[in-house]
Amino acid sequence: MEELLEEVKDYLHITWEEEDENINKIILEAKQYLDEKTGTAIDYNKDLIAKGLLKDYCRYVRNYSKEYFEKNFLNEIQNIQFKYAISNNEGGSDERKTESEA
Repeated sequence: MEELLEEVKDYLHITWEEEDENINKIILEAKQYLDEKTGTAIDYNKDLIAKGLLKDYCRYVRNYSKEYFEKNFLNEIQNIQFKYAISNNEGGSDERKTESEA
């Protein structure tokens, strides 16, 4: 979490430590928001697109503009939703059965 905190602070041009607790709360909110949108727990160290969205979410929250984030990043949000929907479907077993299997 410390590495992500430093990346977000760098992205937001924050060089002081007084806001670390607040930024950590915003990061947790951003993770929950994006994880719920995708229906999975995203590894933000591996998925750089999701990490970029997380940083933008933090920027919007910090600038008191959270209500505009989803509208302005709808295409990117949908792209990661599709990506994780496909990967979750490919990785998991398909529990639907045809009539002949039932």
